Amino acid sequence: MKDPKNKFSINLPLKGIVQAVTDLPDPVFAEKMMGDGVSIDPTDNVLYAPFAGKITQIHNSHHAVTLQQGDVELLMHIGLDTVALKGRGFELHVAEGDQVEQGQPLITFDADLIARECVSVQSAIVITSGQEITTLAPLGTVQTDLNQVVFTVPSSNDPQGTAAPVQETATEPTGPAITGSIKIPNATGLHARPAARLAVEVRKADAKVTFTVNGKTCSGSSVTGIMSLKTKLGDELEIEAVGPDAQQVVADVIAAVKAGLGEEITSFSEAPQEDVIEEAPLLQVKSGEDGVLIGFTASPGRAIGKLVKHNKTLPEVTRESIGPAEERAAFKASVKSSIADLQSIIDRLNNNSQEELAEVFNAHIELLSDPELSEKPLADIAKGQGAAWSWKLAYEAQAETLAKMDDPLLAGRAVDVRDIGLRVLKKLLGVDDGGEILEEGTILLQEDVTPSEIVALDLTKIVGLCTTHGGSSSHAAIIARSNDLPYLVNVEDAMKDLEDGTVLLLDAKRGKIKVSPTDAEQAAFTRKIENAAKQAEEYQRDAHKPAITKDGFRVEIAANIGSVEDAEKAVAAGAEAVGLLRSEFLYMERLNEPTEEEQAEKVGAILEVMGKERPVIIRTLDVGGDKPLPYMPMPHEENPFLGVRGVRIGIERPSILRRQVRAILSQAHKGHARIMYPMISALDELRAVNALVREEQKSLGVEHVEVGIMIEVPSAALMADKLAQEVDFFSIGTNDLTQYVMAIDRGHPGLASRADALHPAVLRMIELTVRAAEDAGKWVGVCGGLASQIEAVPILIGLGIKELSVSVPALPEVKHTVRTVSMEESRKLAQAALDCADTSDVKDLLKSQQ
Repeated sequence: MKDPKNKFSINLPLKGIVQAVTDLPDPVFAEKMMGDGVSIDPTDNVLYAPFAGKITQIHNSHHAVTLQQGDVELLMHIGLDTVALKGRGFELHVAEGDQVEQGQPLITFDADLIARECVSVQSAIVITSGQEITTLAPLGTVQTDLNQVVFTVPSSNDPQGTAAPVQETATEPTGPAITGSIKIPNATGLHARPAARLAVEVRKADAKVTFTVNGKTCSGSSVTGIMSLKTKLGDELEIEAVGPDAQQVVADVIAAVKAGLGEEITSFSEAPQEDVIEEAPLLQVKSGEDGVLIGFTASPGRAIGKLVKHNKTLPEVTRESIGPAEERAAFKASVKSSIADLQSIIDRLNNNSQEELAEVFNAHIELLSDPELSEKPLADIAKGQGAAWSWKLAYEAQAETLAKMDDPLLAGRAVDVRDIGLRVLKKLLGVDDGGEILEEGTILLQEDVTPSEIVALDLTKIVGLCTTHGGSSSHAAIIARSNDLPYLVNVEDAMKDLEDGTVLLLDAKRGKIKVSPTDAEQAAFTRKIENAAKQAEEYQRDAHKPAITKDGFRVEIAANIGSVEDAEKAVAAGAEAVGLLRSEFLYMERLNEPTEEEQAEKVGAILEVMGKERPVIIRTLDVGGDKPLPYMPMPHEENPFLGVRGVRIGIERPSILRRQVRAILSQAHKGHARIMYPMISALDELRAVNALVREEQKSLGVEHVEVGIMIEVPSAALMADKLAQEVDFFSIGTNDLTQYVMAIDRGHPGLASRADALHPAVLRMIELTVRAAEDAGKWVGVCGGLASQIEAVPILIGLGIKELSVSVPALPEVKHTVRTVSMEESRKLAQAALDCADTSDVKDLLKSQQ
C-alpha cells in the first residue's frame, strides 16, 4: 500500500477569479464542512474537468458534479442556492459513470440567471475526500488557462495519473444495529449544504452509520454519498448505526434532520397527506345491458368459466425480524420454491414447443442462483433485519442500477430482476398467486398483466383473461393471441365487485362478458363456441382460394411474419403474399450486428419459401430508443417514440441500412422482393434512402426492386400526394398511426383502450392516403392490427385498401370475410364510418350491419 506522499494536481475547472473558499457567503463551504478547496467567481459559463477521472455523481438539479480519480474526490458546485433552480439554466455534457479527460466540458450554465435568482454565482471547488490543499494559483487573480494548477493535494495516485490502490479498511465497530427513520423536511432534499451538516453530525460519533432512501444506501459520514441518494421532500431516511455511540447518533441524526440541517423546513402538518378518493372518470364505457360487462378485445375468442380475481396489492413490508436464523431459513426456502416454480413453467413451455419463451425463465433461474444477488440480503438478515425487507431493498437497488447502465442488454435485465424479486417477495410475505387453487375453466381477472406473467399462466386451467387496464396492442396481447387465449382489456370496474366463482361467458371477439348466465344462455354460448370451431375448419379448407368480393373485386390477403417458420405457416394458411416481414428478428437478442451474409441467408430462405408468385415486403430495420440494440448504443431519449427510430436509424447510421439493403438485393432473384421503409415523416427522408437503394442496385447490377413506405405518422398521411410520386406502394401501420393521431401511448395502462384504430380520425387518415395513392396510380395496403380485426375488413376494403396483411392465424377468416361482402356495400359502410363522430359510433354502425 502506498503512502499519500504524491502531489495530485487540480487544474482550473472554471475561468474566473480564484478566491479562498472561506470567502464564500455560505458557512457550509466557508467553514470547510464539505472539505478544503477554493471558490471561483466565474467570468465564463462552462465548467471543465480539472483532471482525468470518473463522474461519480451529478445532482438532480444539474448544478453540482463530483469527479473522482483513485483517492481524490472533488465536488464542483456552481453558484450558491442554485439547487432552487431545479435544473433551469444548466446544460449537461456528461452523464454519471462517464470517464472524462482533463479540460473536457462538463456543464454549461446561465450565469445571468444565477446572478438574478440565486445568492451568488460564486462557485465552490472542494475536495470531499478529506485532504488539505496547497494553493498554487494566486488568490484574487483572474485565471483563464485550463492547464493552470489551482491547488494540489496529497494522494496515493501516481503523478502520471494512475489511480491509488484500494486502501485497507479499519476494523469496523461491532454490536447490535440500532435503527430509526425520519421524513426529510427539506424542500429540495439533502443537497450539498444539508448533506455536509448531516455528515458532520455523524462523524462526531464512534459508530458506523448507514443511510438508506428508496432502496439506495450510503455511508452516513460521506457528503457525496448522502448527495448521491438524490433525496426529495418527504422521502423516508432510514438510519442504521453500529458501535458504542449507535443509540446516541441515531437520536442526534433524527433531531438534526427534523431541525432542517440549517435550512427552512416544510412542515408536513402544513400539507397533510390526504387519502386519494377514487373518482369515476368523466369518460366511461358501460354496456347498458343488464348482466353484461364490456371490455376491449386484446385477443379474440370465446370461453365459459368461473371468475378468479388476482389482487397484486402486497402487504406492508417492515424490517422486523423474528431472528436471523429463522429469517435466513425463510429466505432460502422462498428462493428454492421460486426456482422450482420457474422450472415447472420451463418444462410446460418446452412441452408446448415454446422453447424461446422458456429461455426467458431459464434466465430468471440463473439470476436467482447468482450468489451476488443474495449476498446483500443475507448480510442484512444477519444484522437483524427481516428477510422480506432485506430482499426488497436488495433487488430494487440492483434493478435500479441495471436500468441506468449504458449497455441495453444489461439495462433490459432490470425487468428480469424485478420479476424474480417480486416472485420471491410474495413467497416471503405469504402472498398466494392463486396458482394451486385454480380449477379447470378459470377466467382470471387482474389489474394488468406483464408478458412474463402471461407466459407463466397455466393454460390447461385458465381459459380466459380480463384486465382492468392494458392495451389491445401490448406485448401481452400479442402473446395471448399466439396462444389463442381470449383476452379483454379495460373491462368495467364493476367486474372487481363480482364474487370469485361467478360463472362468466367471455366473448372476447365482441368485447362482452355475460355474468351469471342462465342454463339456456350457457347452452347457446356453448353452441357458438362449437360452431366457431367448425367455421374455422371450413375457413381453412377454403384458405387457398382467392379473396374476391361478391361483386368481383379481388383483395390480396398477406401475412405479417418474422421468420422462415412463420413463412411456412403463412403458406399453409393461404397467404398470397407477405405484407410485412419484420427484419428486426435478425438484429435483436444479439451482441453484434448480423453480417451482410447472415442477413442475406435468412432473407433468401424466406423468399424461397414464398416463391416468385408471392411478393414479400421486407421492412428495413425498425428499432430505436424504445427498443435499442446492444451493439448500437443510443443516447437516452425523454420520448423515444418521437426520437431516433425507424428509418431515422438508417439515416443516422447509413452503413447499417446499406448492409441490409445489399443483403436484400442480393437475394431478390430468389423470389419477389419489395423494400419498405418505416416511420417516414418527410419527403427528404424518403429521397435520401431511395438514393441509397438505387446506388446499391446499380452497384450490384440488380434490376428495379419495388420500394414503398409505411404510413404511420400523420405528416406522411397529410403529404401522401407528394410521397406517392417517389414510391411504388404504401402500407399503413395502424398501430403507430393510431398512437400518433390520438396522442396516446398504445401501452398506457389507463388510456390504451382509447387508442382505437376505428376512430374516425384514423379512418380519415387512411382515406386521405388511399386517395393520394390512387391519384398517382399506386396501391395501398394495411399491415397494422386493424387488418386482422374481422369487423374492420369491410370498412378497409371500402376505403380502397388493396392488400390486407394480417397475423397468420387470422388469414383464413379474413379471406372468408372478404368473400361475404360486396365492394358496393363496403364503400357505403366506409363512407358512413368516416361521417361518424367517435369510435363508439363506428362500432355501433358495425353492429347494425351484423
